[in-house]
Amino acid sequence: MIFSERKMFLFLFFIISSVIAESSLPAEFTRCRQNDVAIDECLKHAVPDALRKMKKGVSELAVPPLEPLSVSGMNIEAGAGPVVIAQNYKNIQLHGLTDTVVTNYKADLKHYRLRTESLTPKMEFVADYVMKGRILVLPIQGKGMANVTMVNLVVKHDLIGEPIERDGETYMRIRDYRVKFIPKKVHFHFTNLFNGDKRLGDRMNLFLNENSDLVFNELKEAYEKSLSSVFQDVANKIFNAVPMNKIFPEE
Repeated sequence: MIFSERKMFLFLFFIISSVIAESSLPAEFTRCRQNDVAIDECLKHAVPDALRKMKKGVSELAVPPLEPLSVSGMNIEAGAGPVVIAQNYKNIQLHGLTDTVVTNYKADLKHYRLRTESLTPKMEFVADYVMKGRILVLPIQGKGMANVTMVNLVVKHDLIGEPIERDGETYMRIRDYRVKFIPKKVHFHFTNLFNGDKRLGDRMNLFLNENSDLVFNELKEAYEKSLSSVFQDVANKIFNAVPMNKIFPEE
């Protein structure tokens, strides 16, 4: 196929326009300026506002819908304490992330570090599960639907990044994303425990919720590690697509 000069010009214009579009935050997103003495306060409001605007995803940044946030699967192993359970989750749906509010923010852009504390009124983790292990001296096993609901969930986020130079622009890559979960209350519900034995399943769900602090404290490090990688992936989709000076303008 032979392009005329006009067609070639239009083709190049389309390509350049696409690149520019992919290198900018959507116009409705709040920008917090690097040199603003109140940048932390700005980010406290900008981040939850961005989460709400990403509820249905941002196709130009390849950000998936956040309500719910879909995760294909993850494995959780809890080891040598009173709770020893091997868990496999698939078709995970995380509900409630876009209702998050930020209570504290500390940005150290010179060192590519972002630290924040947030509150999510209710985060629901819903998935297909396979589980086997023990809690205290009680065996537990099942395969069905799981719902782990964390109420008034405080999350401490620590994003550690590094600069990446590409096409004359500086991007930030999050190389480590650490989270700590501090829920006020956790509710567990697993269907089809003990091969569908309703009496045993109801008793175990009751036991799990009566001892939810113990159970969650033994499992939370594994949940934190698994979900931090999910949050890291979402964050890097934005940071990889948009240069630092367009996320945090210098002037």
